Amino acid sequence: MILALIESQQTNGSFDGIIAWIHGSDKRIWESLLQAIPNTKNVMLYHIKGSSSYLKNDHTKSYLPSYIIYREVKLGFIIEGNNFSRWLTNNEIAQGIIDAIKEELPVKHVGVFEPWNLRP
Repeated sequence: MILALIESQQTNGSFDGIIAWIHGSDKRIWESLLQAIPNTKNVMLYHIKGSSSYLKNDHTKSYLPSYIIYREVKLGFIIEGNNFSRWLTNNEIAQGIIDAIKEELPVKHVGVFEPWNLRP
């Protein structure tokens, strides 16, 4: 992953934003990603998170450098009808991320997270 990001920048120039769907909050994963991000300008980082992030409080933001503008996109689920729920579709996820970029909010929820017992 890191090599691909570095090569892309060499070919296309540096980037202004990153959309990263990274499972877990292991600091080593983020350290690896940060090696490929230029620190000469601010970079928007959209961290895509699954529904369980609703219950967890990770500390990803606490170890990111100041040149990273951190945003979260939390993916929930959809309730259809009486007590029937489903995961978000690819299109719903993509639209949620697009909306997060347009709205420039620190945290964007896509779908719902409650009632938790209806989670698929």
